Amino acid sequence: MSLIHIASRFAAALAGVVLVGCSGGSSWTSGSESLSVSDFSNPNNRSMVRPDQESVRTAMVDAGLRIPRPAGPSPEEQEIDEAYDLSIRSGQSIVVDSLIGQVNGRPIFADEILTPIMDQLNADYQRLPWDQFRVYVVQMVSRQLREVIYNELFLSEARAGLSEQQEGGFLAWMNDMRGELIMQRGGVSAEANRQMLEQEGKTIDEYLKLQEEQQLIRVLMNERVQPNVLVSWKDVQRAWDARRSQYNQPSTVTLGRIRLRTEGNEDTIRLLQEELQAGEPFDVVARQAGMSDDGVWETFELGTDGKIDEIEVADFYKEHLAGLGPGETSQPFVRGSRTIWVSVLAVNEGVTRSLYEPSIQRALYQDVYSRRLSSAQEEFVDGILSEGIYDDLQEMQDKVVAIAMSRFLARR
Repeated sequence: MSLIHIASRFAAALAGVVLVGCSGGSSWTSGSESLSVSDFSNPNNRSMVRPDQESVRTAMVDAGLRIPRPAGPSPEEQEIDEAYDLSIRSGQSIVVDSLIGQVNGRPIFADEILTPIMDQLNADYQRLPWDQFRVYVVQMVSRQLREVIYNELFLSEARAGLSEQQEGGFLAWMNDMRGELIMQRGGVSAEANRQMLEQEGKTIDEYLKLQEEQQLIRVLMNERVQPNVLVSWKDVQRAWDARRSQYNQPSTVTLGRIRLRTEGNEDTIRLLQEELQAGEPFDVVARQAGMSDDGVWETFELGTDGKIDEIEVADFYKEHLAGLGPGETSQPFVRGSRTIWVSVLAVNEGVTRSLYEPSIQRALYQDVYSRRLSSAQEEFVDGILSEGIYDDLQEMQDKVVAIAMSRFLARR
């Protein structure tokens, strides 16, 4: 069916509705007769001049036309909005945005704090009990607020310290990066922006702003903090003395032991000794004797000369350990009321390192440098915080938390 035919059917159907509505107060003659405004001025017929919505819908259905979708959200969309949108319910109110304070004269708004964490808050609101969620909101807001405040203070300090030459260099660097980003994505700015949004979730301008801020803070740290971090050779030597044991591991020996009460176990002792002499593994014999852990006793550090009989153990054991090698077991000996065998289960060679190894020096230097850099950064941050002009952090945090909670209270 052509569009002209459908339109003519709809026009005819709608005309029929109009004719019915107007027939009560005026006589209709031929189609060539013209009408004036006065023909529609009868107050009794005022409500009948324009067909109601239902009549129009019926006429459209009769004409085979699709009823246009009404403006506004569908019932399903309204249901979703009620569940997830920040709509205001009776007796409740929310704050869309608010000035919470200032940092070095720049106003800070609540949305600047909440926008980066809102997706996470939305997700955790669904899974956490209300009391736990409130604590979680405070933690998230506190962390994000401090990040924004510190970032702004650092950027203010960094920009204030730039020379004219550095400012020009930054501008050229940003322009080069912009051109490179666009060229990598086809050379058209609009298309490059679209691709950047898909890949990074940011426009090119937003991405460049982030890169600029990171570079400014890096320059600030390089010029104001790192020059104050010094590590001497004596510092490296002191670090070596404190951590020598971490790099040098002593040799160790693991011993096994079987202990049985002598009285009443003479036959068992004889059989165990025969098995050991026949070459039966010590752990098998120890298990037969009822020893826990297959007779494994303890691991001892060997002395600098590596002799087993000089380990820190009771003296009466040493004479029976003398001369034993890995896998060898002593003859049975009596100590008090018990008969004892000792065995050398394993000897592990230690590791000996030297301060004069380049890799050791680099590791120690980096460790000392990292700790001093962290300390210097903390001092620098404290200095910026003490010199910066900003409103009370706790008051700003309380304002943001109140705004965030008002948004979620509207959903309960």
